[in-house]
Amino acid sequence: MGNFTSSSKASSKAKASKQSGITDLDKTILSLKTQRNKLNEQMKLLDKRADQQQQVARELLKEGRKDRALLALKKKKLTLMQQTALSAHLLNLEGMLSNIETSKQQASLFKVLQDGNEQLKAMQKLVSVADVERLMEDTAEAQAYQDELNRALGQELSGVDIGAVEAEMEALEAEEAAAAAAAMPSAPTKRPVEVELPSVPAAARVQGTGAEGTGAEEEAEKEPGRRAAMLAA
Repeated sequence: MGNFTSSSKASSKAKASKQSGITDLDKTILSLKTQRNKLNEQMKLLDKRADQQQQVARELLKEGRKDRALLALKKKKLTLMQQTALSAHLLNLEGMLSNIETSKQQASLFKVLQDGNEQLKAMQKLVSVADVERLMEDTAEAQAYQDELNRALGQELSGVDIGAVEAEMEALEAEEAAAAAAAMPSAPTKRPVEVELPSVPAAARVQGTGAEGTGAEEEAEKEPGRRAAMLAA
């Protein structure tokens, strides 16, 4: 009955630890760190005690109480021995904590590697080697078909008579030049007809010139009379 009760309590504590997220390893680490802190405190006390005993021995020696000074030095020696033993315990605790931390990191790294390996296997199941090979074969066939098309088209183009194509191009250029020339206005090809005017006789030309000169002279003679009339008025 008692064993059943103790086992039930242990299971209850384990469930409570799982629910709180604290593992047994965490409890062990906490216990070791607590003990280490206690040892450090004891080391400080022993240092202080050894200093006090050294001071007491010095004062007793000044007072001439040599036997009592010797006893104080013996106590100091025992204190230093205790300090040495505590230093060894403290060193063991530090080594234990260091090993636990290293193991914890290794376990964490192993867990990460294990999860990564599982994910990699899952991804590899999605794409099998046969699927990859089939895809590569399909790609190669498609590329070969495209290359065959390119070669066929290249043969067809190479079979065209380049000379005939150039001759046709020249004919088209000639037609375009002729059409452009026809659209422009044509230049006259005949000389214009010259109209001959009748010649004036020489006597008529002289007579006309004399008449024009007489009229001018008469106008010059009348000009002073017009000016005098204008001034008299």
